[in-house]
Amino acid sequence: MRNLSVFLCLFITFGSFSQEDVTIRPIDISFDLNKLKTLDFGTDSLNGEKLLFQFFPAPMNEDDPELSEWRTSAFWSCSSCTRREMTVFENAEESERETLPFDANYTSCTSILYYQSEKGTLRAIVSFSTSQMNDGTGRFTRGLLSLANFEKQNGTWKLLNFEPFVNFQGSFTMASPVDEVLIDQNGKTYFLIHGGEANGVSPEEYWPIYQGLYVIDGKYLSEVLHVSAASCKENNDPVGSFWDTEIKILGDGLLGLNMETKTSGLIVKQYSWGLPESLQYISESDFEALPERFNFITTQKFTRNTASLLTEKPMITIQYKDSKGTVHEQVVNTEIKRIK
Repeated sequence: MRNLSVFLCLFITFGSFSQEDVTIRPIDISFDLNKLKTLDFGTDSLNGEKLLFQFFPAPMNEDDPELSEWRTSAFWSCSSCTRREMTVFENAEESERETLPFDANYTSCTSILYYQSEKGTLRAIVSFSTSQMNDGTGRFTRGLLSLANFEKQNGTWKLLNFEPFVNFQGSFTMASPVDEVLIDQNGKTYFLIHGGEANGVSPEEYWPIYQGLYVIDGKYLSEVLHVSAASCKENNDPVGSFWDTEIKILGDGLLGLNMETKTSGLIVKQYSWGLPESLQYISESDFEALPERFNFITTQKFTRNTASLLTEKPMITIQYKDSKGTVHEQVVNTEIKRIK
């Protein structure tokens, strides 16, 4: 019995040391834009894995239990970073709040998008995504988006700007990357993101997939507009609601940057698990009075100044057929209070 006790004691002690030995700690890094601009980014096409470890110099240990083969990641912390509170908004209401960066962060390079500037020079916007997990699970697990903007000057890639904290969005531990570049009539660049929201999945036959629309200022790499539920695409039989949103950058005015969105599509109330953000300006009683199936077009204007985003009530036009097949069109009144 005594020998058994000694054995158990040695086993527990050995197990404790073994567990401590395999504990993987993140590498402490910092972000210095001036220092990053001195790095050599080469003359050929940009390499996402090389860029990842230039901006986040924290290679993962191969013994890390969360090391996933499906993507290369950096594993870091940042003791010198100012911690920022970032909020997720869905349907214009706060749904989640996180303080970033996390104590331990996994980062991967998710996209390199090449484009031409207003002067015709070759540029590239590189997207990085950071999460506190690296297993790709969790439909409602967001990611922190970081962006690096490059320009090819005299045959060599030069860093124009880097912003580690752009926004917090996405799903399955991944922030949606920049997927479109928009240059307005004044030659200013904006980056668009179509995504950032967890896919809506229902147990019924109709599976709507929702996407938000994010507008990022091309110079400062900061978010200037987020339209929740900007699109809804069908993922099964064409029985349910669907819509899409276009955006125009109208330029700088007296009050700030003017933008306009146009959302159009079809609403089928029986198969609607969500609504476009613009339709939520209809009062609940007016919405209930609408037919069970109707087409709609909404236009809405936004102004972004240095302090806030000014949102105008949208103009909403709906069109539907009655039981006799007659087409009706009407403008629906809107109010600031949104239906839930």
